[in-house]
Amino acid sequence: MSLDVRDVLAPGASGAPGAPDTPGARDASGRTRLLLARDVVFHSPVADYRGRDDVAHLFPKIGQCLTGIEPLQEFTEPGKAGKDAGDGQDAGVGQEQRSVTTFTGRVGEESVYGAFVQQVDAEGQLTEATLLLRPLSALTTAVSLMRDALIADPLPSRR
Repeated sequence: MSLDVRDVLAPGASGAPGAPDTPGARDASGRTRLLLARDVVFHSPVADYRGRDDVAHLFPKIGQCLTGIEPLQEFTEPGKAGKDAGDGQDAGVGQEQRSVTTFTGRVGEESVYGAFVQQVDAEGQLTEATLLLRPLSALTTAVSLMRDALIADPLPSRR
């Protein structure tokens, strides 16, 4: 079972960029933590981030910069069975899974097209994710917005 890209990348989309300490942003980070494996790895267009605390901090901020996410298509590749997978389970339950979801959205006033690549473990938690965005002008704007958001509210590992 793959995770809905909107639940992962836009859990706190109602907040404004650079407003990290709103109740909505704190709640979104907490909800996001539940979706993430302890040793999750996130490959952003700029850097790689490791660990539940940092990635849970990043995803709501991405949702503040990248708005109006609408999934277009999902491509799924089931993985190996997990330790608790047994006979009689629905397809995909108790298995690792890799999927790619293409989506549209907005960064400011500009439309974007993106892809979210995710690896989910047998327990349904995100273990690895990669975010791709285009066009370059929107990506550049998103990087600037994220830089400002992380200056205002640094990653837990950088405090």
